[in-house]
Amino acid sequence: MSAPQFDIVFRGVRHGFDPALVKGQFANLFKLDVSKVERVFKSKNVTLKNNADERLANIFVARLLAIGVLADKLPVENIPSKAFYTPDCGEVSTDSSSMHQPIEFVYGEYVRRIPFMFSGTGAEYCKIWLVNVLVCLLSAGILYPWAKIRSLRYFYGHTHLDDVEFSYTSNPQKIFLVQFALVLYVAALCYAFFIAPWLGGCGALALIVMLPFYWSKRSAFQLQHSYYGDVSFQKKYDLRKAYTIFLLFPLLALITAGLAAPFAIFKIQQYRTETTAIDGVDFMFSARSKLYLSLLPPLLVAEILSVGGVYFREYLPFSFLILLLAGTWILVFVRWRVAVVNLQWNATSTKLGYFVSTWDLPSYNKLATKNILLCLMTFGFYWPWARVSIARYKAQHLALFANQRFKKWQRKLNNEQNKY
Repeated sequence: MSAPQFDIVFRGVRHGFDPALVKGQFANLFKLDVSKVERVFKSKNVTLKNNADERLANIFVARLLAIGVLADKLPVENIPSKAFYTPDCGEVSTDSSSMHQPIEFVYGEYVRRIPFMFSGTGAEYCKIWLVNVLVCLLSAGILYPWAKIRSLRYFYGHTHLDDVEFSYTSNPQKIFLVQFALVLYVAALCYAFFIAPWLGGCGALALIVMLPFYWSKRSAFQLQHSYYGDVSFQKKYDLRKAYTIFLLFPLLALITAGLAAPFAIFKIQQYRTETTAIDGVDFMFSARSKLYLSLLPPLLVAEILSVGGVYFREYLPFSFLILLLAGTWILVFVRWRVAVVNLQWNATSTKLGYFVSTWDLPSYNKLATKNILLCLMTFGFYWPWARVSIARYKAQHLALFANQRFKKWQRKLNNEQNKY
């Protein structure tokens, strides 16, 4: 029995992607002129490739997904019509054998999808979480850094990529010293507000000014102790730029009542990605700021409902008002969470490959609703299972599309490890 064949059918542009940018990348992929690209994007039933085997069809659909194009692989006999056919623009094979794989020639190198995997369970993490809670309560929060490191090590150690696990190696004492100093400063600040408000105000301003420096050092510290196999991540940062990113843009978002928040998120994600590297391999960020404008509508709706609810609070039952506002902002959080994660990862790449994130609103909304309700019903004891379910969702909806350089990079790392 012959292997099943599939046709690749165009379905439109992915939500959150810039249509103009997608069209440009699509044109480069298929070597099409502007008029043909417009014909494709105006239709919802365009066959991009005929009679592909399942492996090639999966590669084709995944690569289109990465550039922002929705496409389906459908059995040849189930295609209702073929309004437009795009010929293969890849390298021509010397023979007509089935080994000819056009999609690989189009991109010049083989692309392999490597999904992230998470192997933790709620029951396992519950034991760690219960010990952490008990230790924090008995120590009045002093040993919180120790508890945090235990949780990080569990989630890192149960996350895998291409059968290689991540790990976190930070020493709790270092975090304890920094956080203990920060707690002492905040306590002194609170006392200063009582004895001399102007002194407390100056202290609060100094704390705000120091926050970008603290965030930069904290991020660098965390990355330096984060490992993929035996290779650590690196953080490159410019302190002056860090102050612009982590102080100026958040203040601008606050002053504009959230209108500048999408742009601030874009700049923060861009900075964090472009200042990250692993073993000398830099991460790149290709998103455009106008894609983040999709975050504004739900925020504006939530703000209007909040202002209206407060203004008409005398005419609304208090319980209804609380439920309305809480539900609205939870929905905004879920919508933003899905959009921000997809925007970040779908724009992140390295010379070793690119990432594809497939979070979708219905599934994440269902998961978040379930976790919130069960945590409320169990008075918080469902929290370990909630964290594990979120970690598993993140892994299941993120993949690295690695090229040939990734395999060579892994081989080089293995050779270096074998020397010691």
